[in-house]
Amino acid sequence: MIYTVTFNPALDYILRVGQLCPGKLHRTESEAFAVGGKGINVSVVLKNLGVHSVATGFLAGDVGNVLCRLLDRQGIVHDFIRVDGQSRINVKIKGKEETEINGGGPDIPPAAIAALAEKLAAAPAGSILVLAGSVPASLPKTAYEQLLTAVGRKDLRIVADASGALLLGALPFRPWLIKPNRDELDETFGLHMRSVDEALAYAQKLRTMGARNVIVSMGGSGALMVTESGTYFQSAFQGRVVDTVGAGDSLVAGFIAAKEAGEGDREALRYAVAAGCASSFREGLAEQADIRALLARDR
Repeated sequence: MIYTVTFNPALDYILRVGQLCPGKLHRTESEAFAVGGKGINVSVVLKNLGVHSVATGFLAGDVGNVLCRLLDRQGIVHDFIRVDGQSRINVKIKGKEETEINGGGPDIPPAAIAALAEKLAAAPAGSILVLAGSVPASLPKTAYEQLLTAVGRKDLRIVADASGALLLGALPFRPWLIKPNRDELDETFGLHMRSVDEALAYAQKLRTMGARNVIVSMGGSGALMVTESGTYFQSAFQGRVVDTVGAGDSLVAGFIAAKEAGEGDREALRYAVAAGCASSFREGLAEQADIRALLARDR
């Protein structure tokens, strides 16, 4: 079983305008709602790839109800813990430049963390547990560590897609996979890395700190991976970038799907990068056909 945990899901309200001029009245060219949150994105892409998962985390209020309905429409199985308040709304204004206004999200009380930990502690042996994204301001940067401690299972394959203290807090639990991007690696170590060799050195460091497998996504340069079996690099696939939101989450989902299908590390990385690129080349998240087309073209 695969569980994705999103601590702070969002309802994304996406507005398209020709040109944003602060202080002026605008008329939208189009409007849309979408479910936001890194863990949820992983579940959506897994669903698109024919892999079952359960999306969980915390939802609140009427916004949480809307998020559940949107997930139901997409066929995403979910089992969230309900808390007081309102789940956040993120306003994304797309014009010549993109402007975002992100909500804060509800307070998450200790009892809700305990309820989520109890739910995850009942997962079948060998399950994959994906912890992805930021946490609400009401939670400390040790939130991942606290949840994993409360779950108390050493037989789960933990995936941590975060940065800074959240990422470092997961390392003592020997995560199966961590996936910082280049900027998150900089944030975690207080550096400014741009070359593959620099990123490789710190990916190897993360391995010595506890991670079993490390993927560093490097945008248009591709991704490198340091695993128990060796070191690999996959260049990005060529295409016109439309929207990079969710590309990293798609990469994580692609890697999980490939490994669940029995692929080795090298081919799993190739599939993962194709999934990330496929999402960035379209509106919305990658579909199976998009990934297959990239893989076939690059043979």
